[in-house]
Amino acid sequence: MLGPVLKVFKALNSNARPWQLSLGVVFGMIVGLTPLSSLHNLVVVFLAFIINLNIGLMILSFAFFSGVAYLLDPLFHSLGYSVLTAGALNDFWTQFFSCPVFLLGKLNNSIVMGSLLASLALAAPVFFLFNGVVGQYRDKIQGWLNKYPVLGSLKIVKLYETLMGGKS
Repeated sequence: MLGPVLKVFKALNSNARPWQLSLGVVFGMIVGLTPLSSLHNLVVVFLAFIINLNIGLMILSFAFFSGVAYLLDPLFHSLGYSVLTAGALNDFWTQFFSCPVFLLGKLNNSIVMGSLLASLALAAPVFFLFNGVVGQYRDKIQGWLNKYPVLGSLKIVKLYETLMGGKS
């Protein structure tokens, strides 16, 4: 349980830019909120390896948001069902799903559609929120911790490595 927390602090204290950390969280959120076997998750993971983002935070946020997704599945179902059955969009969905590639994406499933729409709607707010949190942490908390040499010499990561018998 202490391992993931230490990995987050290691990422926050790294030389990575805030947008790289935030993008890792957002990509993990998208993959975590949507069903794993969807085609768009393959695209997101592929982009994650191309873009220079923090893969560790992506994996941690994926694990967190996967748990949250189970709680939100009824909401995702109702959102996806309302979008898929909207009368004004019938012609669009008929044309859209007539292409076999789009059927592979499983977007005709109400939970897949609803969770994808919700995760895409949350992507920008989560990105900017986490970007602000990283900035505040680095400006205020990290500077405060560095001011006190006693706190810096505690080396919590080294203590953890010693207790666990290896490197984290």
